[in-house]
Amino acid sequence: MQLAGDNSVRPSYLSSGNGLNHSSFRTTSGEKKVVLTLLGLGILSLLIATFFDKNVTQAVMNQNSIFGNIFQNYADQGAQVVTFVCTEVIAWYIWRRVTDDVIRFIMTGGMLIFAFNQALSLLQDALSYTFSMLNNIAKGVPMGIANNTAAVKNYPEALRWSLALVITILLSALFARWLSQKTDEDMAYLIVVAIVGIATVFIAQTMIGEMKTIWGRFRPYEMTIVSGQAFSEFTPWYHINGINGHNSFPSGHTMSGWLFLYLALFVPRQNVSLQKKMTIFGLAMGILTAMSRVRIGAHWLGDVTVSAILVGLLVFAASRLIGAHFVESQS
Repeated sequence: MQLAGDNSVRPSYLSSGNGLNHSSFRTTSGEKKVVLTLLGLGILSLLIATFFDKNVTQAVMNQNSIFGNIFQNYADQGAQVVTFVCTEVIAWYIWRRVTDDVIRFIMTGGMLIFAFNQALSLLQDALSYTFSMLNNIAKGVPMGIANNTAAVKNYPEALRWSLALVITILLSALFARWLSQKTDEDMAYLIVVAIVGIATVFIAQTMIGEMKTIWGRFRPYEMTIVSGQAFSEFTPWYHINGINGHNSFPSGHTMSGWLFLYLALFVPRQNVSLQKKMTIFGLAMGILTAMSRVRIGAHWLGDVTVSAILVGLLVFAASRLIGAHFVESQS
């Protein structure tokens, strides 16, 4: 992430008033084409899933897949990463704007504690999956065998807390330096991105979480038999089973993968090159995470497709609310 932007260029979202100019903001024809293309691919994928969910899983499922395990272990943190960045921006915005020392220390400290909590949550999933994988390898079973709760305490708790503390201290120092060099207009933009970002993550997690509970769909690795047919517990993606303790539909990992796309909105509006890179990174994380979940047998094609469509559209809607393009025009 760039630590300082070139303020000699005045992007379209800025105005001389409050830093945002929604009256001149329009969705570009290029953005419409990209969104419609991705949505079309999503609908096509969902159509395939409607008729061939079982066939796709039988063809690609491999719980020893390195690709599947990497994304299972380390792509489930998109929600925490976005929330961490949002809370850091809010913390240093408060530090900059509040003049009373006592209130400033209390409010900034509170936000940094919340950021630390996100680091703890991030590491909980990453360490849990990593230690589970290593344990599976030691037992001689497929290394990608997971569980529905993911965050089992199979790692040293002291390791998680110490890593979270180091990460929070180091990144907080970087954020403090980065934001100290921003103009008031830049900060006016970033605080909006941070607040909308927290709301976006909350909506995504609530939406996907509630659907998981209601749908009650069995995961591929929970089937009685996979490669040898059977699939006695299988139900199509559109079939609601009710609350039964199973939560394959939609995919939570895919949700987190697509939330990485939101990070592109934090990039300085003057740095078009970095905007392009972060947008490509976010799209890649969303798509590759979805593919990895089918590969490792944790989800069906229908699970990841619906999650990708819902969260992708949610992130796009958030960018419209903010009044920022993922990649600003250079004209």
